[in-house]
Amino acid sequence: MAVYAAHLTRTLQGTPSVFQVTAQEALGATVKPALRKFVEYLASVYPKNKWSERWYDELYLLIDCCLQYHYLKHYAASFSECFYGLMRVPLSSSNEFSTGHRLPVPLEKGSLALLVLLPYFRDKVEKMVNQWREDNEDGRLGKSNSDKARKAAVHLYSITHLVTEAVKLIILARYLTGSSRCPSPPLLLLGLTLTNAPPPEPEENTWSDLARNLFKGNIGRAMITFPMVWGAMAGAVQWGAFLVQFLRWWETRPGLTMDSLPSPPPPTREEKAVRYTNKCPVCLQSWKVPTVLPVSGYIFCYSCIARHLRANQTCPVTMLPATERSLVRLYIDT
Repeated sequence: MAVYAAHLTRTLQGTPSVFQVTAQEALGATVKPALRKFVEYLASVYPKNKWSERWYDELYLLIDCCLQYHYLKHYAASFSECFYGLMRVPLSSSNEFSTGHRLPVPLEKGSLALLVLLPYFRDKVEKMVNQWREDNEDGRLGKSNSDKARKAAVHLYSITHLVTEAVKLIILARYLTGSSRCPSPPLLLLGLTLTNAPPPEPEENTWSDLARNLFKGNIGRAMITFPMVWGAMAGAVQWGAFLVQFLRWWETRPGLTMDSLPSPPPPTREEKAVRYTNKCPVCLQSWKVPTVLPVSGYIFCYSCIARHLRANQTCPVTMLPATERSLVRLYIDT
């Protein structure tokens, strides 16, 4: 009877909105790059920890595996899904009745694999393909069989990525219109859907009880339990990830309009700029995929300036701060 009541509770919770689905996906995609920045900072401050930056993907794989397994086991949801009050349930009610609030073991293992292993291998493939794409743009890929295979892999990856994103959009559109109960391809593959999680059961000991007993002088009743500590740590991780997501939005938001200010005078032409006439200031060769860096106005090869900005975040000529997002592709005859 209790299991049947749990099933009815899940059914009556309603269908999560598209905002909840997309927000939890964005939150899940924010954690890894945010933690990478932290690891890079530690590696720069403590050079002996350079190995953590080199093996970051593998370290994150281990941490993410432990984190996602904990949430799947105790909340039947991923880390980001639990933050937005969602949980995974099988589409077939017969599987759900046998396990109560917990996912069936095969679906739990499948969810863990798609949450952890799939992004790991996708990032590895994307990094390798991007390197081949840069080599192709720089003209370093010749006509050998291996180079032809790399060029074909770049085109195949672009087509596969386009098809994958189109499938995601179609599945999300069907979920929005009520034609499907699955909001994403991984959930559709596993036969799962998302629903609003039931309210958590009240805990026997809380931080409010601890503060109240200390305030009243009941030292004997004041206690700190492991669930209290774990709940505080889990909450700190969740809100920390949300804060990182907010900071990323704040960084990428459009700046203030400067139309009301007078136009500044054009900068004087530097003597060293003459050396870079119709040449890339990095490789000193004719431009390949000419790209301008607006902060300084110099034109570079795309691969040269992109590689430099990823490593230094400054213009190689003027040393002004810049990011890869500010690059502008030029379509000129070279």
